[in-house]
Amino acid sequence: MRDPGSAAVRIVEVGPRDGLQNIRNLVDTSTKIQLIQRLKDAGHRTIELTSFVSPRAIPQLADAQHVVGNPGIKPLLQDSGLNLPVLVPNLKGLEKAIASGVKEVAVFISATEGFSKANINCTVDQGLERAKAVVRKATESGIVVRGYVSCIFADPYDGPTPLAAVLRCVASLLEYGCYEVSLGDTLGVGVPSDIHRLLSYLEANEIPMQKLAGHFHDTYGSAVANAWEAYKCGIRVFDASVAGLGGCPFAPGAKGNVSSEDLVHMFERAGVQTGVDLVKLAETGDWISKQISIPNASRAGAAVTVSRQKQPAKKAVPKLNWELVRQTEGLDVYRSGVNLKLVLNRPKNGNALTSAMIADLTARVREADSDPLTSRLIITGNGKFFCTGMDLTTGSTPVGEGGSTSDTQYNRLYGLFEAIDQSGKVTIACLNGPAFGGGVGLAFACDIRVATKNASATLSEVKLGLSPATISKYVIREFGFAFAREAMLSARTVTAEELHQRGLVSQLAPSASELTATIDALLNRLKIASPEGSRMSKQLVRLAWADAGKEAQEKGIRGIFDAMMRPDAEGAYGVKEFQSKRPVDWDAYSLRRASRAKL
Repeated sequence: MRDPGSAAVRIVEVGPRDGLQNIRNLVDTSTKIQLIQRLKDAGHRTIELTSFVSPRAIPQLADAQHVVGNPGIKPLLQDSGLNLPVLVPNLKGLEKAIASGVKEVAVFISATEGFSKANINCTVDQGLERAKAVVRKATESGIVVRGYVSCIFADPYDGPTPLAAVLRCVASLLEYGCYEVSLGDTLGVGVPSDIHRLLSYLEANEIPMQKLAGHFHDTYGSAVANAWEAYKCGIRVFDASVAGLGGCPFAPGAKGNVSSEDLVHMFERAGVQTGVDLVKLAETGDWISKQISIPNASRAGAAVTVSRQKQPAKKAVPKLNWELVRQTEGLDVYRSGVNLKLVLNRPKNGNALTSAMIADLTARVREADSDPLTSRLIITGNGKFFCTGMDLTTGSTPVGEGGSTSDTQYNRLYGLFEAIDQSGKVTIACLNGPAFGGGVGLAFACDIRVATKNASATLSEVKLGLSPATISKYVIREFGFAFAREAMLSARTVTAEELHQRGLVSQLAPSASELTATIDALLNRLKIASPEGSRMSKQLVRLAWADAGKEAQEKGIRGIFDAMMRPDAEGAYGVKEFQSKRPVDWDAYSLRRASRAKL
């Protein structure tokens, strides 16, 4: 068994096809279209739309061409960020898919004779030949093909499935040209030990785990456990159906697919990214269950829905007004009251730090530190990345130059990170996307971090024969020795979810579009903290880090205590207001004080 780590998984949403195909009452095409669009909006990037199968065999899917040809769906087929496969049983179905502009299809076979005859009215050999013909024709037409193998553990007619039978089908589909093969526990009888045994057998027979996906039904309640076992064995793709819709019309008694909500909940809680918004997904599961008048089979989905219904309505967070006050090449500066926001603005270059940007950033941080009108400093980026570190493009990087060039770059970077670290203001890194190398240092030199769910931190230096030298002081302090060592040596991507679980990111925003609201809400909450109280608190943390247990720490603490007890200190004002039972808006206090100072 390999260490599962925290690598992301891809959820293949099969609700619109596999989930609906066994529903007795016909579902309106318009409802199917809405379902697909809702699933996309929830973050799904792979959605199985329908199947070009005989309407006599599966009446529920008789509207396949109407679904794929719908004006709301056709543009999605051209979206390079989406995979929208359709299932095709034979060449006739493939021809319809090609005519409809589909970019991906799926073929299916059974590992067992009994189910193959009941499902597609042919032997396993004949099923493989059909699949081979479809894959060949699809490939010639520029269409990629995914494969399904059903009844991997048992057949309702033949009993237990031999391991060799599954291997034969998987190996054949991969040989034909399927980019991936989904292993289907059609009856839902498998348990984790069965998963481990099968996957170990396939891997021992040279079937790569990265070419496989898991497709588990929940007849006996083991689907989620089976998915986790498959993940531990190396599987990173899983089929699932919103609200647990599904079941096979040719497998009597079989329950629905594992629910997408249950899988997303399990993986996200384990620190494994799915890219799917659980709340939106749960809302979609609740919606479709009501539309087709069946119980919601998702445990996590139902729990999330009930929980949200019980929650009191959130108060609207005041939106801050940000005014652009300065703009240079690569850096925009905004102000909102006592808050100053520095926005890295080289999105096409991943906000990589040029020498000019480093100098500009350092100057702005130092300028803010001496400005009584500024209480907080926010650093964020524009575009998909927070910051990709030093600019390493040809002609821009000092790497390999040595000598005075090396000294200059070191002093430049050291000056920036120290300016942020030593600032008496509250510094907040707002990660709008992934951070690499020096960008990680930029974030972790700050006091507080918030991030979008798709943000990440990668200490990638070792890949280039480098090390995170200038940022190590801040990264090790925040990460801790063991985690910092592992992150530096592995150069792995640490997800925002893992950073949040480790307490290194205080808040996660669902998306980049909601990050502004998240930071505005945080800044509104921080109005309760006085600038001087915040500065002294930062000093206490710095003393504990640099001088823990030493005489310098004791002297520092005593000095801070004496300063806060002075009659002209902010503490005197804060305590008087407390005694009068008046909450203090320290932002308003700072603005009044700055205004009086100007007079």
